[in-house]
Amino acid sequence: MKANVEYINHSGYLVETENHILLVDYVKGDLPEFDKPTLIIATHSHPDHFNQDILGIEGPVRILLSSDIKEEYNLPYQSNVFYIEPNAKRFIGDFQVETFGSTDKGISVFVYVDNIGIFHAGDLNLWIWEDEDTQEDKMEMSKDFDKEIKNIRRKNVEIAMFPVDPRLGKYATSGVTYFIDIVKPTYLFPMHFWGNVEILHELKEHNRSLKTEVFVPEHDNYKFNIET
Repeated sequence: MKANVEYINHSGYLVETENHILLVDYVKGDLPEFDKPTLIIATHSHPDHFNQDILGIEGPVRILLSSDIKEEYNLPYQSNVFYIEPNAKRFIGDFQVETFGSTDKGISVFVYVDNIGIFHAGDLNLWIWEDEDTQEDKMEMSKDFDKEIKNIRRKNVEIAMFPVDPRLGKYATSGVTYFIDIVKPTYLFPMHFWGNVEILHELKEHNRSLKTEVFVPEHDNYKFNIET
């Protein structure tokens, strides 16, 4: 497997394979020229995950938007824009796409292209807020999260992007740790960490999985080269 993975900003990641480019949840940051068949995905309508500017990106580009974006934005018709619900499958060019649910909004998404399985969680996470949630809230969130993660584990995930949100306090790494334990991705790229790189180093240091390597993006547009 050979791929270039670039952390753009916040939850935005770009994965370049041998013949294709995948861009997910781009909001801002520097982008390359798109000189290969490209799929751009927005997992939901939150402004830190979706920017309408992606609709104007030029090149051999197709765009896949979560259905909640269609409901909330009155976007003009574009022939290269498609919409998708949670728990759905479709081919877009050479990209094989399967969506899963979220514990917040929209979709999480698995993409298979050039023999590489790529997963982007969107806002799927164990969102437990210690000072706000009741015990019932915590139990319901844990149940919903567990259900989604166990659905995803049947996929062969090699490259995964997953939230590590320091605002959750002691639960900041609970979701990603469980994801690593159950899904066992080959490579894990954190996102949604609000510039707190220290928590990513802690995650990497305390990662006990022998099957998953955790990468730390030190700044925007941080690039990783993967070759196995």
